[in-house]
Amino acid sequence: SINVRGDGVKMPEIVLKKALDREKLAVHHLTLTALDGGNPVKSGTAKVTIHVLDANDNPPVCDPPVSKVHLEENVPVGTLVTKLNVTDLDEGPNGDVEYSFKTSNNAPGKFTKLFGLDSRTGEIRTKAPLDYEESSAYEIAVRARDRGSPAMEGHCHLRVELIDINDNSPEIVLTSLSSPVLEDATPGTVIALIGVKDSDSGDNGHVRLQIAKELPFKLVSSFKEHFSLVTNGPLDREKASGYNITVRATDSGSPPRATQKTFYLQIA
Repeated sequence: SINVRGDGVKMPEIVLKKALDREKLAVHHLTLTALDGGNPVKSGTAKVTIHVLDANDNPPVCDPPVSKVHLEENVPVGTLVTKLNVTDLDEGPNGDVEYSFKTSNNAPGKFTKLFGLDSRTGEIRTKAPLDYEESSAYEIAVRARDRGSPAMEGHCHLRVELIDINDNSPEIVLTSLSSPVLEDATPGTVIALIGVKDSDSGDNGHVRLQIAKELPFKLVSSFKEHFSLVTNGPLDREKASGYNITVRATDSGSPPRATQKTFYLQIA
């Protein structure tokens, strides 16, 4: 537009027709041309460069906003879990992002005792041992806030799922034992009830129970993790007045872990 001063001098003004967006175009180059009314027409030009100043109009954005990480239990303290990928299209303090864990009364943030967050880089690392048997997964919420005025923020959500490793040996529990047992006991007579458990999951927690094959006894699975030790042949007190029976429990982990328990059975 053109404004005319009192002395007749014309003053051109450059007026915005629509809002500027620095993130789309940070610098505008204009050429201003003035024409006189003579014949022939004479002209003059001026180069105008407009630098668009940044306003804090973009929040930090986490990509992806929700992610999942698989991590073995018992990894060394300080292990890198992930590095958050956050962008802020603004510049300077408006685009300078700081990170913090987000907790609430509904989610008090037990994970903050196990995981550490670098407020400048967005790296999340373990800061305590992780135990699958205590918790198999953790939900982590992170606030990404820029340093603009007023500040804007975005949020990242991370689910850490632990991978079970075979770090627990089977446990054998002798729940009952009938000793002494008569030598004329019929085959299939229940001698002992044995329970077994393994705190690991999957194959790591799948347990096989064994005794020596030469013994006149066998193990019968009554239901999951419970076994009966029964007679599997004739007993003769004159040949053997008692037996030391060793029960061995082996899980299916890789490598497997095993436990054994020995008890004495008297023959009467």
